[in-house]
Amino acid sequence: MRKWWLWAMAMTLLVAPVFGACPNKCSGHGRCGINDVCDCMQNWVGGDCSLRLCPFARAWQDTAEGIDDAHYYQECANRGACDREKGICDCDAGFTGSGCRRMACPDDCSGHGTCEFIEDLAQNSFDKHIGGAIGRTYSLWDQEKIMGCKCDAGYKGHNCAKRMCPKGDDSLTSNQGEMVQAIYVVGVSMFGYLTYFDPYGNAFTTDAISFDTYANVATTCSNIQTALRRLPNNVLNTVTVTSADSFIPFTRDAPVFKATTGTTGALKVKDVTTAGTADHAICIVKFRLEPGTTGYQHLLGCNVNAHNAIGQQPQTAGLAAGTCEVYEAHLSGTVSLTGQSLPLSELTECAGRGLCDYSTGICKCYSGHMGIACEKQEALV
Repeated sequence: MRKWWLWAMAMTLLVAPVFGACPNKCSGHGRCGINDVCDCMQNWVGGDCSLRLCPFARAWQDTAEGIDDAHYYQECANRGACDREKGICDCDAGFTGSGCRRMACPDDCSGHGTCEFIEDLAQNSFDKHIGGAIGRTYSLWDQEKIMGCKCDAGYKGHNCAKRMCPKGDDSLTSNQGEMVQAIYVVGVSMFGYLTYFDPYGNAFTTDAISFDTYANVATTCSNIQTALRRLPNNVLNTVTVTSADSFIPFTRDAPVFKATTGTTGALKVKDVTTAGTADHAICIVKFRLEPGTTGYQHLLGCNVNAHNAIGQQPQTAGLAAGTCEVYEAHLSGTVSLTGQSLPLSELTECAGRGLCDYSTGICKCYSGHMGIACEKQEALV
């Protein structure tokens, strides 16, 4: 009996000491380390590794660690609270995305626009045809955080909730001219197409147009007029296109007519009679005083490059050596100058003679005025 007791004591002394277990066995999301501390797996936190970590993004606001040195990565970008059970940020009002990384567009652009990053808005909201700059970029820390609405054609406002009303010329103002644009084509027997950018945000592209030689310039201009008048919604059904021998390019950002070549300040004329008649043509486009086409119009886009890949529309063969330029024009030579020394007519919402109902896009004309843009005077007032 005594021998058995001694044997049991010896076995007890040989057993290794027992450590305490990590809390909750680290919840299956970590391993138990020394001192009973859990070493959690990626994206799990807490003493027992039972809590989820939320996504990190550049902080909307934090404490700068140096001059112009801030916006470090923070959980939920410092604009939301982390749901530790799901690992999803509960973002503050006006913020959205994984880790609250970007702003939300107001009212989701009301279903009449797209919500885009500020870097995209900088690039696609400006074009040489609509008075902006080509190649404009934005690349600061918030380039993929700040968002805004790019409204569909016919809508406006910060949330694209407002309908645009027709724009027209004030019938009570006088001594105003129509806008004239010149299409200057260089090339022989080529095809191209024009794009019209209206004042409501639409862009309309013509079918393929035959730009013939100078000997057939009248036919070329007639082809252009037909193509423009065939655009949908009657957007240019009153435009007229005629041929000319010359014109003076004009820019509205200069106090006088601006030279395109030669000595600064000299009036240089685009003239087919001196440039060579074999492959030059000038077509003069006049916009009539109608709702939408009065006042300043964006320059027409003209493309004479090959446009014949599968699926491209319109299909045009183009001409590699051909060029097509569009200018606001001051007429000269054999073409009348009538109207070109006068200021352009207005292009004003409801012609300045009515109020726009932004819920319907319909003008409510003042007494004595009528028309879709209140552009007509129906009685003396």
